[in-house]
Amino acid sequence: KLETDRDRDLFMEEFWRQRDPTPGTPRNEFKEEHFRRIEFANKKFGRGTPFKGWRTDRGRFYIKLGRPSYVERYMDPDVHPIEIWYYSGNPKFVRASFFRLLFFQRYGGGEFELYNQFLDGPKSLVTYLEKKLPPVKETSDTEKVKDQLDPDERALIILEREVSFELADAAVSAFPGQKGNLGNMDSQTLLGEVETIPHKKVDDDYAIEFLEHKAVVEVSYSVHYIGNQYRVNLIQDPSGFFFVNYILVPDTLSLDFFKDKYFTNLKTSVRVTDELGKTIFQGERNTPIELRKEELKVLEKRSFHLHDSFPLVPGNYTMNLLWENMVTKEFTSVEKKISIPEGKELHMSGLVLARKVSRDLPKSQESRAFQLGKLQIYPSVNNIFQKEDSLFLFLQIYGLNHNLKQDGILEFSFSQEERTLQTIIKNISEYNSDRDFLEEIPLEKLKPGKYTVKVSLLDQKGEIHFSETERFSIITEPIPGSWVVAQTNPPADDPYYAYIMGVQYLNKGELQRAQMELADAYARKPDALDYALSYARVLLTLKDFQRVKEILIPFVEAKQEDFGLFYSLGNASQEIGEFGEAISYYQRALNLKGNITLILNAMGECYFQLGETEQALQTWKKSLDTNPHQENIKKLIENLKEKY
Repeated sequence: KLETDRDRDLFMEEFWRQRDPTPGTPRNEFKEEHFRRIEFANKKFGRGTPFKGWRTDRGRFYIKLGRPSYVERYMDPDVHPIEIWYYSGNPKFVRASFFRLLFFQRYGGGEFELYNQFLDGPKSLVTYLEKKLPPVKETSDTEKVKDQLDPDERALIILEREVSFELADAAVSAFPGQKGNLGNMDSQTLLGEVETIPHKKVDDDYAIEFLEHKAVVEVSYSVHYIGNQYRVNLIQDPSGFFFVNYILVPDTLSLDFFKDKYFTNLKTSVRVTDELGKTIFQGERNTPIELRKEELKVLEKRSFHLHDSFPLVPGNYTMNLLWENMVTKEFTSVEKKISIPEGKELHMSGLVLARKVSRDLPKSQESRAFQLGKLQIYPSVNNIFQKEDSLFLFLQIYGLNHNLKQDGILEFSFSQEERTLQTIIKNISEYNSDRDFLEEIPLEKLKPGKYTVKVSLLDQKGEIHFSETERFSIITEPIPGSWVVAQTNPPADDPYYAYIMGVQYLNKGELQRAQMELADAYARKPDALDYALSYARVLLTLKDFQRVKEILIPFVEAKQEDFGLFYSLGNASQEIGEFGEAISYYQRALNLKGNITLILNAMGECYFQLGETEQALQTWKKSLDTNPHQENIKKLIENLKEKY
């Protein structure tokens, strides 16, 4: 699917980088060893065949597996030339701790082919199947006599009694020391595992990410994909806004070094699209990192955790997050489906599991991810706990009616392999909030292992309204520390949120909601150009052109230079018939961005309305020069030439 040589070159660079055992050093030992094996295979295994050595069976497996532990060779008149290669197995890639590959010259000459115990069988190894067999024991009625033996059985007897027992064993099994049976599929399965060892050594997510993001990420970055862990939870704050809270843990965080400082700059881009693929929200954050050597020593054994959040209006969405290390050219990404509930209908959030919470944060003008007022939650990104930990479980329930507030029940159930181990019952009325629920559960009674926690909302009749589950693990090993970098947001009453929500409603096409939020943001911060321009976008759509001019002209008087400012004023002026003023604003917009056909066409219309036909023609011709594929403008110019 890569369509250019540049993309192919970049992908090949990444292919080798993913396999480099010592990233960051000038040498790539894996690549060097790979090409050394190819060179050896070409010299050793291509003789007597029309192929280069790397294309032969022995060459392929030498390149994949390297030098065997040892090799047995058979040049016996009773069998075709045979080599048996012995290897130690890696449990990550094959089930066998020790295995062998048998190669033979079929019919006694040509290339050494890989022998398949299931498909080839011992008969393909011997030279004369019809030779006189040595004596066969015939005392039992259940044993076959010599003339009843099938070809593989006859060949196996020849191998055992005329050549070697080890070769006979290898003819029926790829597993030394394991008694094999003719027709056994285990060896066939092993060959399949061995064939795919190179695929298992490297997670191929990087290739998918390269293909998906090469057009989004700057080209030089798209060849450095790294993996990640992440967590995404929706939390409603006291103002009623829903926030998307997330944690991103990249597999590695690389730093550059200069003048006794370790540094990098991290860029996080978030894009949220609706079910039709339309962008509803997009945002970008930069996180500069600078550490002294002693600080790095403290943090180097901890995993880097980025915490952030943003508000989102009700709807069903897909969130795409792109994280870039701007210095070391690494990136990773996350895609997550998100659903924000509408109105006040009854709804339960997902569960947030944490090893730590702070219940009494000092008052601050900033807020962070997973924070509600004085409560700060520190979620576990992978839901792993130690036996001595307490599990802090947080959830929200929206839209509780009076009866559920008074008589509702929360049931916390802990199970392992579908067997319930512990159940905790709490009345809704026991909590200080009818929306936010935090429960602390000691884990000391649970043994190390994997568990499921299920939280259910029940009414007084015991009927379940909602349930949410989450899996977690308890381990005995120490859990590495985390290095948390939490982005800060304005306090809940800041007009920033009305602005963000208003733009999201505008992008969704919900104009009345957009107007309400953006009018509020502008009223509380009338000197913010971004707020004023977004409010003007709604007013232009609602055809309140005079109001657009009222809110934007003060920015012109303050000598602000902004393309959107001049374009919006030009549009509003044109719509109310102030064509000369519109031309002035349009020209200032063009001065900032160059020739744009949309604006040139609008200017031409203004000139025409003012009776300046020649100026209108010149402006439209300039538009046509910029984009010659405008059939309507071509016809307009032709008609004007004929008429005037």
